[in-house]
Amino acid sequence: MSSGDYEYFARVSTAREDSVDRPSGLWRRCGDGLEYLSMVDWSWRRRTTESVPHPELLVPVSPEQVEVLLADRRRFARYWVERLSPEKGDLNEDTLVYRQLPSPEGVIDEGFGRTNTWVPTPTIRDFQANGPHDHPDLEPIDGETAERLIRETRGISGATEM
Repeated sequence: MSSGDYEYFARVSTAREDSVDRPSGLWRRCGDGLEYLSMVDWSWRRRTTESVPHPELLVPVSPEQVEVLLADRRRFARYWVERLSPEKGDLNEDTLVYRQLPSPEGVIDEGFGRTNTWVPTPTIRDFQANGPHDHPDLEPIDGETAERLIRETRGISGATEM
C-alpha cells in the first residue's frame, strides 16, 4: 500500500498543549484497519489492545504533513530540564535533561544519564502525578534547548535525534 491509500490523523490534545505540528501521536487508517506509530521503535503497528484516542482528539493530516513530522521525530517528545546546585540543597551542581514520548504501548519517560545515554526515569511521571512541589526546578524546554544543554554539559551532539 502507498501513503495515498491511508488516511492519517494526528493525536492533538489541548490539555497537553499539542498541535498538528507537535502532536502526541500519529494514527492511520486504510479501510477498517487502524494503525498507530509506535514511539518505541518508530514503526507502524496494527491496533490490538491499545486504546484508540477519542475521535475528537484525532485531527486529519495530509501524507505530506506526516512526512514533515517523521523528518523531525523530536516533535513528538516533550523535554524538561532540572538544574541542581548545592545552594538549593543538592549534593552536586548539574543540569539534567528529561524527555517523554507518548505511545499507545505506554508513556516512555527518560533522562539523559551520566553514561551519556537515555535511561528510564520516574522523574517526569512523579512530577506530573505529584506536582511541582516534588521537583520545583523541572522546567519544560523545547528540543533545540535540550540538544544544546546536553552538548554543553555532556559534550554530546545528536542526543535528541530519534
